[in-house]
Amino acid sequence: MSNSAQLLEAIKTHLATPASTESVQRVVSAGLDSLPILVDLLREDAPIIRAELLEDLYKRVLRRLLSQPISGPDARRIARLQQHLGFVLKYKSYAIKAASPLGYSIFLQNERQGFSYQHHIVHKLEVFHIVEVKPGGFVFLADYTDWERAYERGAFERWLAGESNRAYDRFKFVPEPGDVFVISELGIVHTVVGCVLEEYATVSTDMVKRLHDQNEGQAVPASFTRANAERALRAIELPSCNRLVEGFGDRDIVPIEPHSILGGERVVLCDSFLKAARYRLQSRHETTLVQEPHRAVMLRIARGDGSVVLADATELSDGRPAIEFQRGDLILIPPGIHYSVRNESAGDCEFSEQVIAPDVALV
Repeated sequence: MSNSAQLLEAIKTHLATPASTESVQRVVSAGLDSLPILVDLLREDAPIIRAELLEDLYKRVLRRLLSQPISGPDARRIARLQQHLGFVLKYKSYAIKAASPLGYSIFLQNERQGFSYQHHIVHKLEVFHIVEVKPGGFVFLADYTDWERAYERGAFERWLAGESNRAYDRFKFVPEPGDVFVISELGIVHTVVGCVLEEYATVSTDMVKRLHDQNEGQAVPASFTRANAERALRAIELPSCNRLVEGFGDRDIVPIEPHSILGGERVVLCDSFLKAARYRLQSRHETTLVQEPHRAVMLRIARGDGSVVLADATELSDGRPAIEFQRGDLILIPPGIHYSVRNESAGDCEFSEQVIAPDVALV
């Protein structure tokens, strides 16, 4: 039996018996050899339980690979595999969650449907960047103490059905495309309903307590497939400007100003445990070559085509090898790798960036 066949059998064993540690160790110890098999399996449409078991293996392999210095050729191989995989798709009744291993995700929510009303029970930073607001879409943010004081299941369900109630109305906010909400503390009750949004998070797994789950028992729509999801993801247009929205009943709304960079501009949405930013790069321009010594980078191309230079220190004077990209691509850059983005299209190139330490994200 070939090595690939043995790895596939180990993965199947893990899916059948997740408690088995031997199969996990076999897959993780194989490193880069395991990634192509996992990528092919993760591209299949599957129930969320199977997707998350495979995602966990993928993240375990990456955690081992990114915990040590990596060569340029291996970095480009990892980047191409992530590019081929794209997002890990998780189908929920109310949305498609398009997740990446470093905690950057896009949610394609159904009209008037969204997250349960929840709060974090383990510290997790989340940045919600609203890309599109569908009819009836809103964001709900409340302090947990206020929620406990106001919540009564029957009254809340009537409010969800359209009945006015000041106890809940004051926490509801109708956002504009480009609005940014940062959930950085425990005890903030939150949801987003009826939106397309980018989520920049320290981890992509749920760490919440659901206080009111309006989605319980609902079926996953038959239209939720990879083909439909990838079509919708490629069609996303990033908003032209951004605002930071803070507070609960009374809100502070502040424009987030762009900063000039070589060949374009950058908008920093958050710079904390993770850096969340978006870029606009002019035609035929290239960003400055940079390196993150200890943090990994995820790029998601929203517009344009071109290439990303990915090189270790020994390759900088040897043609600076790169990989090509097109709209919708997702590119993972390991720590220590020098990188820059070249826009080779006739118009602007736009992309989102998440920067985070692998040992924070890959848990």
